Amino acid sequence: MPINFFKQLANQNGDQILRIVPPEHLKEVVEGFYLFKAGYPRERELFFNDGYPVVALMQNRNEDVRVSIDGHTKCVGNSWVCGGVLRNIYCESELQFEECLVIRFYAVTFFKLFDITEDCFQKKQVFDFSEIAGYGFEKFKKAYYHYSSLEERMKVTVNFLSEKMSTYSYPKVLIDIQNYMDRQGKLTVRDILDSYAVRLNYKWLERNFKKHLGISPQSYLLIRRFLNAYMDLDSFTSKDLLQIAMDNGYYDDNHFIKDFRRFSGLPPKTYFNKK
Repeated sequence: MPINFFKQLANQNGDQILRIVPPEHLKEVVEGFYLFKAGYPRERELFFNDGYPVVALMQNRNEDVRVSIDGHTKCVGNSWVCGGVLRNIYCESELQFEECLVIRFYAVTFFKLFDITEDCFQKKQVFDFSEIAGYGFEKFKKAYYHYSSLEERMKVTVNFLSEKMSTYSYPKVLIDIQNYMDRQGKLTVRDILDSYAVRLNYKWLERNFKKHLGISPQSYLLIRRFLNAYMDLDSFTSKDLLQIAMDNGYYDDNHFIKDFRRFSGLPPKTYFNKK
């Protein structure tokens, strides 16, 4: 997703994002539906993912999105998937985002819902939804763009996902652990093991994160740390780079700058001067 989405997600009282609670039978699969009013004047926007796979449906049928991945541009269409660890990926769309419907999934059930392997996002992180949507996708897409109201589009979307539901088998504690990681901010794998010492050990955590979330616990903590530091840097002009780095669990400002380059391809100063 454009990284601006996560800034709005952290402040859901703003006028750029609206959360729609999923129906009861989808709550184990969908964390939330979000109407993201994404209009902004930037030519390029950094893409990021916070560990929750998303499907984004653009407002208009002809609103195809183009992304740059390590300098190579490709089209991902008007409905696309984003997940895993994103590095140096930017939106290059010539069209200005007006708004889109974002479906934010729990990773532990996302892969089962679409019958894909957990290493899916290791191979590619942003791609056309048609590649995994499966049976009924064209019918769904036609119906979705037939309607213009949010209410009717939500009905079509919920029906499409409901038809894919089945019985899942996964350790329920994983969602509890993921929520704990999101809330606490600065954490290490050791901290998690200490908090859940009675129920799990390192090998269990590593194996089940990769199996059900498609990502290691270390990688999950890494993307959460960067996202929190990015939002601090974007919001708090009174804090210097070292303070932001230390507040978010980096060893020093050089450690944060190195991480920033990995995710954006640029050092923080250059990146924010371009905004």
